[in-house]
Amino acid sequence: MEQERRSLTNRLRLSTHDLAVAGVFGALAIVLAFTPLGLIPVPNPTQAATSLHLPAIIAGILSGPLVGGLVGLVLAISTWYLFSATFMTFADGNLLVALLAAFLPRILIGVLAFYAYRALRRWPTAAAGGAGVVGTLTNTFGVLGLLIWLGTLPVVLLVPVFSMNVPIEIILALIVTIPTVAALRAVGKNKIAGSRD
Repeated sequence: MEQERRSLTNRLRLSTHDLAVAGVFGALAIVLAFTPLGLIPVPNPTQAATSLHLPAIIAGILSGPLVGGLVGLVLAISTWYLFSATFMTFADGNLLVALLAAFLPRILIGVLAFYAYRALRRWPTAAAGGAGVVGTLTNTFGVLGLLIWLGTLPVVLLVPVFSMNVPIEIILALIVTIPTVAALRAVGKNKIAGSRD
């Protein structure tokens, strides 16, 4: 029992490296949120595809689900600050639904990306690509799917949003995630949490 408790405590403990990763990628998430780099204009109801989720994906792969979740939380806070009125509109004025849609999927981006990478870690390129796709779909389907599931977003918006945003966001995730993780692996394989056994 004592050994299990120590194991859990060790998994929840952040190293200096993990804190640095969380800080750097959290800052990058903020920069993407507050500059045009984070939103790519597309002609559909959302008016933009996003690259905001990429730091959470890479942070999750690099330092594990806790750090990925922390960077996702930074992303969620940034997007809530910028788009809370939009979330409230899509949530039909329900604050709890708006907060749930804004925060939960974004916190899960880095968490699920880590586990996708970990499942495919024997094939690093496929693992990075898979993590990029999983993180992207967590963001898109998480936010919009949650609003649709809770009945606050019309289903008719799915086709234009998913047909325009999802391919752009997945391609961008693959273009960024695969070479970034490859470069980080070249610098130090043991520094990639998703690669550890």
